[in-house]
Amino acid sequence: MSTNEVEQVREVLGHFQDLYLARDAVRLDEAMRLFADNNEVEMIGIGAQKRGGPEWFQGRQQIRDIIAGDWQYWGEVQFDVPGARITCMGETAWLTASGKLIQTVEHAEAMEQYLQQMREMLDVMRGNHNKADMVMMEVIHFGLRRLREWSLGTGYAWPLVFSAVLVHENEQWKFHTLHWAMPVD
Repeated sequence: MSTNEVEQVREVLGHFQDLYLARDAVRLDEAMRLFADNNEVEMIGIGAQKRGGPEWFQGRQQIRDIIAGDWQYWGEVQFDVPGARITCMGETAWLTASGKLIQTVEHAEAMEQYLQQMREMLDVMRGNHNKADMVMMEVIHFGLRRLREWSLGTGYAWPLVFSAVLVHENEQWKFHTLHWAMPVD
C-alpha cells in the first residue's frame, strides 16, 4: 500500500464531501463519475435493513436518485477527511470515517419527502399480512424519528459513520459500496 494510493482515495472522499456540501443538482453527473461504472454499485442508507428494501440502493440510477434527494432534503454532510482510515490492497481500497450531518433544511420542506419514504416503505411491505403489526411499527418508528430529528431544529449536528469500498478503474479510485450509519437513539 503506497502513501500515494491512500492520498488518492482521500481525495475521492474529499471530493464526495465537497459535492454533498455544494448540494448543486447540476453537479450530479460529476458525483456519479466518482462511482464504478457498473450496476453492482450500492449505497446503503441509515435506515437500511435488507437488500432491495428501503434505504438500500443498488445501481447507478438509484444512487443518482438518492443523492439528488439527499442534496434537496438532507443537511450538510461533513466527514473527517484527514482522519479517515484508508487501506489499499491491489485494485481495492476501503475506508472508514466519522462525520456529522448538520440539519439545514426546515421541517416543512422535508416533510413531503418523508411522507413519500413512508409510502414506499408500506409499498415494499404490502402483502405481508402475517407481519402487519411489524410493518406498522417500522413506519411509525421512521415517522417518529423524523419528527424527533426536526424538533431539534436547524443547526443541530447528528454524528454519523461512513464506510466505503472503492475499486481502481481506468486509473482512478471509484466508489463501489457506500454505507452511512448513525447511532441508534
